[in-house]
Amino acid sequence: MSGPTSWWRCACIWMSRLIVSTRQRKVLALDDVLGDLKEGNGPTDGGSWLVEVCDALTDHASEFIEQLHDRIIDLEDDLLDQQVPPRGFLALLRKQLIVMRRYMAPQRDVYARLASERLPWMSDDQRRRMQDIAERLGRGLDEIDSCIARTAIMSDEIAQIMQESLARRTYTMSLMAMVFLPSTFLTGLFGVNLGGIPGNSWHLGFSLFCLMLVVVIGGVAWWLHRSKWL
Repeated sequence: MSGPTSWWRCACIWMSRLIVSTRQRKVLALDDVLGDLKEGNGPTDGGSWLVEVCDALTDHASEFIEQLHDRIIDLEDDLLDQQVPPRGFLALLRKQLIVMRRYMAPQRDVYARLASERLPWMSDDQRRRMQDIAERLGRGLDEIDSCIARTAIMSDEIAQIMQESLARRTYTMSLMAMVFLPSTFLTGLFGVNLGGIPGNSWHLGFSLFCLMLVVVIGGVAWWLHRSKWL
C-alpha cells in the first residue's frame, strides 16, 4: 500500500457458491487473495474469503502505519538536531494520518460487528479470526492517534525553532548596529565626506582617523563581550 490514495471502494455480492466483487481501481488486498487462490492456497468458502480479504486489508494498513511511524521518528530526530522539515511536509503527513483514521474507524466497527453476528456462512473459528483482525485494526487506530498527537507537538516545536532563529538574527543585526554606530557618529562628527576630513593635509591624518575607528569599534566589541551580549 502506497498510502491512503490506494484505498478504493469494493462492492461484493455473496451467493451460495459464488462471490462477485467489483472495484473501480486496483485493490491490493483482493490481488493478494486472488494470488493465493491461483496457487491453490486460498479460501474455500464465503466466510474464509471474507476473513482473508479483511486480514489482507489490515496487513496493508498496518504496513503503511508503520511507514508513517518511521517517518515521524526521523522527523523527531531531525528536530533534536535543529533541522526543520520542508514546508508542508508535516501538514501532508498529518493529513495522511487523519484520512487513514477516517476510513479505518468504521472499518474496525464493521469487523467487530461481523465477529459478533451469528451469520450462518461464518464458522466460530472464522468469527474469532475476525475479532482478532478487528482488535489488530483497533491497535492501528491507537497508533494513528498517537502519531497525530506527536505531529501536533512537532508543529509547536518547529514554530518555536523558527521563532528562536528569527530572534537570533534580529539580535545579531542589533549587535552589528551597536558596533558600527560609533564609527558612523565619528564620521559624521568629523565631516568625513567628499570634502575631506580635518587634518587631511597631513599625510598621516587619514591613517590616524582609521586607527581611531578601529580602536573605537574594538572597544565597543570588547564591552559587548564583557557584558555577555556577544
